[in-house]
Amino acid sequence: MTEKEKLGKHLLSLREKIPSIDYNKNNISQQELADNNIGLTKFLIGTSERGHANPTLDKLVLMAKALNLEKLSLFEIEINVDKYLKELEYKKTK
Repeated sequence: MTEKEKLGKHLLSLREKIPSIDYNKNNISQQELADNNIGLTKFLIGTSERGHANPTLDKLVLMAKALNLEKLSLFEIEINVDKYLKELEYKKTK
């Protein structure tokens, strides 16, 4: 298993813990997750889960937020998801 596939498997396991609101299913679908979160597409979620994508930090943070994570740990650095998104918004308004 490649490292990207490990990440994808982890993302899939996180998504499978979120119940569906729109459908009569135990977990949220890729499409429902994308529809309910700005900046995400079903294609990005699917390719990431299959270990084929190279998501940017912005997309990883958006996925973390969509998957109800408060923190994202990369390179032994902990990133506060909400703070990052606020800083991203601030940059857009300048």
